[in-house]
Amino acid sequence: MATYQTEFFGNTTLGLLGVATENVCYLPTEITRKQIKRIAETLNVVVKKASFYNSSLLGLFSVANSKYLFVPDIVSDAELEFVDKKVIKLTGVFTTLGNLILCNDKGCILSPYLAEKKYFFENELKLKTEITTISDLPFPGIFATVTNRAGIVHKNCKDAEIEILEKTLGVEFKRLEFYEGFTGAEILANTKGLIAPKTLKGQELAEIQDGLKIFS
Repeated sequence: MATYQTEFFGNTTLGLLGVATENVCYLPTEITRKQIKRIAETLNVVVKKASFYNSSLLGLFSVANSKYLFVPDIVSDAELEFVDKKVIKLTGVFTTLGNLILCNDKGCILSPYLAEKKYFFENELKLKTEITTISDLPFPGIFATVTNRAGIVHKNCKDAEIEILEKTLGVEFKRLEFYEGFTGAEILANTKGLIAPKTLKGQELAEIQDGLKIFS
């Protein structure tokens, strides 16, 4: 288990720019070779460069687990030719799926904005699925990060919301006390490692590592 701290184009929003799963990490085409090598080693994955909707904001427009890559239908087929997962294109007015979906290989949390998709996720994709807010806000993908081992969530997350997260995703969640940001926007993680912004130091970084069981 390892941690690599970096930034993408001078930004700390690694989670909005990349997508990490157990077997692959999708990154913008402009990422440097050095970063690709370090990220591949840290997460123990294959790194693939991509562009979704002609944008480098891969983590804003998409979300993935080991089997599926979820994208809005505005993403072109040509941009998905390299993907070795089953691509699920979701129709509708809400396109920032990285903000609205939180998933691992065990289940899926949908924003209330995507409530009508619950039947499809459960019955067609066979994913345990629930709908919830986090901190009373409809953006589970921004306010939490989850792997197949553990999860971390914004400190204002309610007990009832955490109960839904844990039952659906099958892992324990830890509230973050020192970290003030939005983990879904800033970090990339799987069960093998963590990619975090350079700006995270001390107690903030330590509690994220502890919550995701990076050194367990």
